[in-house]
Amino acid sequence: MKNVVFFFCDELRPDALGCYGNPAGPMKTPNMDRIAENGVLFEECFCPSPVCVASRAAMMTGAYPEETGAYDNEACLPDFRLAGHFPTFPEELAKAGYATANFGKTHLPPELRPFQLDNPEGGEMHLGITPQERKNLKKITPRGGMSFNAASLYPEGKAYYPERVTENALAWLKEREGPFFVRISYTQPHSPIIVKRGYETVYGDYPFSGELPDISGLSEFEQSFARAVALDTLSEEEIRQAKIYYYGMVTWIDDEIGKVLTFLRENGMLEDTVFLLAADHGALRGEVRGLGKHVFQRRSQQIPLVISAPGLQPGTRRSDICSLMDLPRTLFGLLGLTLPESFHGRDLFRDPAEEFVYSTKGFGEAFSCAFPNRQLGRLPGDRGWPRRSCIRSRRYRLDMNTRIDGRPAAPEERDLFFTDCLRYPEEEVNLASDPLYREIVERMTALLEAHVAGMAEVDPSTIVMPEGAARQSMQ
Repeated sequence: MKNVVFFFCDELRPDALGCYGNPAGPMKTPNMDRIAENGVLFEECFCPSPVCVASRAAMMTGAYPEETGAYDNEACLPDFRLAGHFPTFPEELAKAGYATANFGKTHLPPELRPFQLDNPEGGEMHLGITPQERKNLKKITPRGGMSFNAASLYPEGKAYYPERVTENALAWLKEREGPFFVRISYTQPHSPIIVKRGYETVYGDYPFSGELPDISGLSEFEQSFARAVALDTLSEEEIRQAKIYYYGMVTWIDDEIGKVLTFLRENGMLEDTVFLLAADHGALRGEVRGLGKHVFQRRSQQIPLVISAPGLQPGTRRSDICSLMDLPRTLFGLLGLTLPESFHGRDLFRDPAEEFVYSTKGFGEAFSCAFPNRQLGRLPGDRGWPRRSCIRSRRYRLDMNTRIDGRPAAPEERDLFFTDCLRYPEEEVNLASDPLYREIVERMTALLEAHVAGMAEVDPSTIVMPEGAARQSMQ
């Protein structure tokens, strides 16, 4: 039986990896690049929801948010309950005789406990920094409602707490006998970007742009998100610096992954191990004037996916569109195991390519906000933040509101966005009303309507952020 090592990150965009390429220059990620050189890299992989809890729950269960009812980060609140019972793929691995463990961030609905061992140390949002230390940080902070930390340095002279994720994983690996599945789950490069000292200079001379794009042609949904983030309150140099810190954080992750690869190589465990490298969603770094995720612009929805396993052709690059939802079924195929039929997705090495992938985000209640932990982000007229769903092919992207103010969105409330990614790779132009695309718009709209039909709903009282609750629990 093959062992499995799954490197999982939060808010990791593909262009932060050298193997994917970045127009600003070569990214310094030799260890992740080595996994790609020995395996298969997927160039067009997207997440089932551009937000942490919803995407992670979908990956674990192989069930779309429309089935579980986990549409957003409020699904991690203590009273939240899924719309049914959903097995997870690590539980199925345990039934097959694998020892399963997670180190670092989990961030799932409370009913989901996929791992036999789940050690969150090092993956918490506080990053091991005290409130006073956080207050003393020199921050790059948008001067709007969010006022979040877009870039700063870790306190001087203090051990970098997130490295405990790797330390604990290595300690567990040293004791292993028999087949194992271990997920090493880094919170980084999630905001706040508080980078380990020494990594802030890695990309200091790279020509990252600090300019923000024109967003007048976007959906009202994306424009409202940009207003909430208020990136336009930063200077071009501050935006550039935030990018330098973000990519530097990814190089730190690569060094941590290198520690694991070194251990496995020294113990003769490389040859018979399946390696997975992925993220829950991508990250905006100024695209659509956003930061983080939440919207369906490519940089928010696209993720890196690299799979290395015995029998796969090294150095292969795949351009067919796929989803994080495909990972469980693909892994089980590599291991010679069978998943329950309830798991969606396809085996990327055995099943034919799909034409479309789907993604959904948001509860769509009257009280919903883009950032519920700060009660920030509403639609014009103080309307609730909507549930929004997306269908995407290799060439086209279409998304629209599917639920708003506690009810299905009416046709005039859909705020439909459609673009041709071949013509507009930055996805900044809405072609929904262009007669040239009428047929494909109608087809994709109908398919998306069918996908979201019968959406599961949960008790609204379970997704209300408690007054005074810690902001970190919702990140």
